Amino acid sequence: MLGLDWDTRTGLAESVDAAVLNTAGALPHPGSIPGPGTPLATFATSIIALRRAAPDTPDWESVRRGTLLTNASLHRGNGMIDRVSTLVARAMDAGVRWQLARLPVDTPASGSWAPADPHEFWAASRLHDLAEVTAGPVLRHDADGVEVRDLSGPSQGPGTDPGSRQLEATAHLRPGRRDLPFVLVIHGLASPSPWYEERRCRALTASGAHAARIDLPLHLRRRRPGSRSGEGFIQADLTWTREIVRQSVEDCAAVLAWARREVSDRVEVCGTSLGGLVALLLAAQLELDAVVALAPFCDPASTVLHNLPRRTRRVVGLDGGGGGVWGPDRDQARRVVVAALAPIVARTFSPPATPGERIAIVRPTLDGVVGDAPMAALAEAWGSELWSYPQGHVSVLNAPGLAARVSDWLVTPHSGLTGIAGRGAAVMRTPGIQPAT
Repeated sequence: MLGLDWDTRTGLAESVDAAVLNTAGALPHPGSIPGPGTPLATFATSIIALRRAAPDTPDWESVRRGTLLTNASLHRGNGMIDRVSTLVARAMDAGVRWQLARLPVDTPASGSWAPADPHEFWAASRLHDLAEVTAGPVLRHDADGVEVRDLSGPSQGPGTDPGSRQLEATAHLRPGRRDLPFVLVIHGLASPSPWYEERRCRALTASGAHAARIDLPLHLRRRRPGSRSGEGFIQADLTWTREIVRQSVEDCAAVLAWARREVSDRVEVCGTSLGGLVALLLAAQLELDAVVALAPFCDPASTVLHNLPRRTRRVVGLDGGGGGVWGPDRDQARRVVVAALAPIVARTFSPPATPGERIAIVRPTLDGVVGDAPMAALAEAWGSELWSYPQGHVSVLNAPGLAARVSDWLVTPHSGLTGIAGRGAAVMRTPGIQPAT
């Protein structure tokens, strides 16, 4: 989950339960609502008031069948539950933007936004020489014989601190079941806790899969001492940003290579927000068996230019009509950012190494954090599934029926879909965009 800390996430989840899920008038504990004066408190208070004003609102399950979108409309029906759901979605996204605005942003050094050729950028990556991943001893046994082990290995990127040099992941494995898929779950930017990813891993193993979650550089177990999770990952130094995203892709690819060798013939990924970007870049460069990208940060250049929090925009000089640190005007800034971040924009690589029919993109149409338009454009360019919901960047994770739909997509084999080098083969692009054989 991108940018929302644990206390805020818990408080808003309880508000959602009270205001949207019609829990017989139950309201969140007063201490769980964010402090007075914050956007979150204002939204949460409004939501609770709406719930009290509409005690006869129909339950969510009776409404949800009319809320799944087909790209043409935002809502079907104009009931109170849709209006409350929209308020919740916007409240939670406002919380994410508020959290992101608190992350330190330094003015970049001149020249730190030089353009890069996308294909040369990935040809120079470690995808051709992946790090060796090692599984540690069994930490515990979960239900149904699932073994939990930590994974580790070397990592290389622009950072020099210990968390930038050591890959960390946790796997939930079913020993002896090579016939089951292995799913790597990838978190979002500034995720303060692996709670959601752990829940997804447990759900996947219960559905008939192996699963693992990974800590991206500067996050969770890899954060810098004294820093918050994710602090320093995205910077106005665009060279740093594209290189640390590449490092994230390399780390995930190393875990997937280990899993294909040691665990399963089917390797898959499921990523949220920043994790969705990493999942899509993996799909662009390697042939995978299935991919789900939830609210993916799939066009960083577009998000930087159009969706940054106001405080961050002021720091880099993008408020008003100026181009800030990247040029004298907005047009120049756009050209600089697009050229510098092209290697980490998924749509740059069409077609992807993973057949588009194996990729599902979950598009929250009310996304106020990264914007939903790039998701639709990518799905069209790649021929991927596009699942649209009238939710925000955060609230989409609780969309009714979505968790089961994601699990089904990942656990059920995509039979009859043959990639460029054959089903299940590890395929990688060369600088000329043609996949290696």
